[in-house]
Amino acid sequence: MAEFLAVANRKGGVGKSTISVMLAHAFAVWGGKRVLLLDLDSQCNASLILQGGEGWLAARKANKTIADYFLDTFDEAAGAPRDYLVHQVGDVAAANGKRPIISLLPGSLLLEDAQGELYVKEARAAKDPEIVSSRMRGRLERMLRRFEGNYDVVILDCAPGLSFAALAALKTANLVLVPFRPDYVSQLAVDRVALLIESKRNGTDLAEIPLDARRYACVANAMRDSSRERNIFDEIALDHPVLSARLPQSSAIADAFDFRDDLRGIDDKYGDATPNVRALYEEVASRLTLRLAA
Repeated sequence: MAEFLAVANRKGGVGKSTISVMLAHAFAVWGGKRVLLLDLDSQCNASLILQGGEGWLAARKANKTIADYFLDTFDEAAGAPRDYLVHQVGDVAAANGKRPIISLLPGSLLLEDAQGELYVKEARAAKDPEIVSSRMRGRLERMLRRFEGNYDVVILDCAPGLSFAALAALKTANLVLVPFRPDYVSQLAVDRVALLIESKRNGTDLAEIPLDARRYACVANAMRDSSRERNIFDEIALDHPVLSARLPQSSAIADAFDFRDDLRGIDDKYGDATPNVRALYEEVASRLTLRLAA
């Protein structure tokens, strides 16, 4: 049975896609897991990092994208989920020098259009908007879960905002990782996405759930360790579960996401930032295990 990890935030530009790819590498190489990444963001950044531009265009022309998967199999009448996946993606080698098991359901620029089309289709059967929305989320949740028999870890790279796919991913995930940059806009975004994850109306209701019992954890990204950033980090940590691992603002991390055709070891890929990546992976893996045991 697969572990589902969603990487989400209501705000863009906080590093969701880069962290999703980072963890895909780590779980596959250090954890020896069979990893699948589902790119639910129409910006397609995770797909471009794992495939490069040419690889993503090839997947698009072959109709192997998340939009194609949703449109073709929404009624569960055609298409095997595996037919839409691209296998052995990425430019990281395992310890034996070969590609680890990382598969990808590539993102699509047309994902939002596809969701709109499916909503209209559901609306023909039920006029009540709440019923239509509930059916949409439920159907997409089932579609996301159709991959769990073939993988150990499924990473859901979510778009910012409240798309049906993002909401389905939040519902499906055993653990939701919420990246944030140490600024006040990110702080507000964390507050809002936490309510969605825990299905609470306001901060007072959310506070009734102990931090260690929540289904999400926050991770600071691009930390420069200034006093202002430390203060914001501490403020977020008062109200939300926050990982001890932090990702610094680092050229090594930024450079790691330029796709290369040749394989390299994970230490070579992340350079000086490798200890930060390993610390993040180990803490996320531990929290996933605890969530599954709960």
